[in-house]
Amino acid sequence: MAKLFSKCLALLCGVALTAGAAFAQDSGPLLDLLVKKGIVTDQEAEQLRAELVKDFAANTSAGKLNLSSSLTELRVSGDVRLRYEYREGETLAGDNVERGRLRYRLRPTITGQLGSDWFFGFRLENGSGARSSNVTLSDQGGPWAKTNDTVYIGQVYLGYRPNADWTITGGRIPNPFVNTLLVWDGDINPEGFAEQFKKTSGSTTYFANFGQFLYDSANPQNNTAPTIDRQDQYMLGWQGGVTVKLNETDSVQFAPTLYNYVNNKRTSKNFAGAFTPANLTAINNLFVADLPFEYNFVLPGMAPSRVFGDIAYNFDGTQRAKKFGRPDLDNQVYAWQAGYQYGKAKLKGEWDAKLYYQATGLFALDPNLVDSDIFDSRTNMNGVVFTTNYMLTDAVTFSLTYANGAAKNKTAVTAGSGDIGIATLNKFNLLQFDVVAKF
Repeated sequence: MAKLFSKCLALLCGVALTAGAAFAQDSGPLLDLLVKKGIVTDQEAEQLRAELVKDFAANTSAGKLNLSSSLTELRVSGDVRLRYEYREGETLAGDNVERGRLRYRLRPTITGQLGSDWFFGFRLENGSGARSSNVTLSDQGGPWAKTNDTVYIGQVYLGYRPNADWTITGGRIPNPFVNTLLVWDGDINPEGFAEQFKKTSGSTTYFANFGQFLYDSANPQNNTAPTIDRQDQYMLGWQGGVTVKLNETDSVQFAPTLYNYVNNKRTSKNFAGAFTPANLTAINNLFVADLPFEYNFVLPGMAPSRVFGDIAYNFDGTQRAKKFGRPDLDNQVYAWQAGYQYGKAKLKGEWDAKLYYQATGLFALDPNLVDSDIFDSRTNMNGVVFTTNYMLTDAVTFSLTYANGAAKNKTAVTAGSGDIGIATLNKFNLLQFDVVAKF
C-alpha cells in the first residue's frame, strides 16, 4: 500500500507541476476517488492536497498570482501611441497661428468577468481632458519634468447581462452609441448609465442603445436662496438601428438617434444660460436628431470598401440662434458628413485609406462633444479629412491624418475650445503622424 501511495503521490505532483494552477486547484476529485477506493486515508489526501498547492506556488511564477474565486475571466490590454502633430489656424485678417508638438498616450486596461452575468472594466489614461488623453513632450515647466505626466481614470464601470440580448452598464463608460466624429469625439467616456439591446434574426441584426448621462453635477441643489438654486444637468440618448447582411461580404447599417438635454437652468453650474459669443459652452436649446449610416461591400478582386456618412439636425436650433443674437443664421442648424473608405487594416502589411467631407452648423451640435482634432473642436466649420493606416505588425499601426477646413459663415464665431487660440477661424489645417501599439 505504501508503495502504491508513493507512486500516486509522485504522479500527482509531477502532473501538477507541469499542468499548472488549473490542475492544482482541480485535483480534488482525483484525491476523493483515491480515498473512496481506500488507497489513501482522508488525512493523507489532505496532506497531499496541501503539498500540491505548496509545490506549485514554490516552483512556478504563475502560482504566485492569487485571483479571486469569483473572477472567471481577467484580461489585460491597452495601447501606446506616439504622435507628431501640426496645427495651423488663420484669422479673418489673414494672420496665422501655428503649433507643432510631439505627444504620447498610454491607456492600460483591465476587464473581467464575474460569473456569467456580471463584468467590469477599468482603464487608466495619462491625460486629464475629456476629449484628449495626450501629453505633450517637454511642455511641463522644465527639461523633462513630469508635471503633466499624471495618471487619471479614463474608464471605470460595472456591467450586467441578464440574458444574451441585453447589456446594462454604469459608471464612466465606453460610448454606447453607434456614432461618428461629426457628433462625438472618440476619446469621450460619458458618465452615467447605458442599456444596450441586440438581436439577430436571419440576415438582420436589430439593436437599440439608451443613455442617461450626468452632464454636470450641481452643488448645492434646491437651495432656499434663488440665486444659487441649482440642479444636475443630464444628457439623454435614444438610438434604434438595424444592420442587414446583403450577402457574405456586403451589409448596410442605419442607426437613427435622438439626444436631449435636461435641466438647463440659468443658475446651474457650468453649462447653463444662453449660448452666446460670451458663453460658448451652454447647452440650451439642443434637441438633436442624428443618423449615422454605412454601406460595406467588396468588389471583385478588390479590398473591402465602405461608404459612410452622418446627418444631424437640431430641432431647437432656431431658438438657439435667436438667443445667440443671430436669428438670421437659423439655417445653421444642420451638420453632415459623407465619405469613402478603401481597405481594412487588421493584419501585418494591410492598409486602408479614408476620405470624407464634413460640415457643422453653428447651432447644430453640442460644441463640447465634437471631435477635438478635426477642425480644432469647432462648430461653424466645413472641410475635408483624409486618413490612412498601415499595419507594421499585427499589433503596431502607422497612421496619417490630414484635415483642411474653413468657417461656414465668416460673420459668426467658430464656437469651441480648440488648441488654436483664435476666436473665429477663417481656415484651419491639421497634420498628424501616429505610431500606435496595441497590447
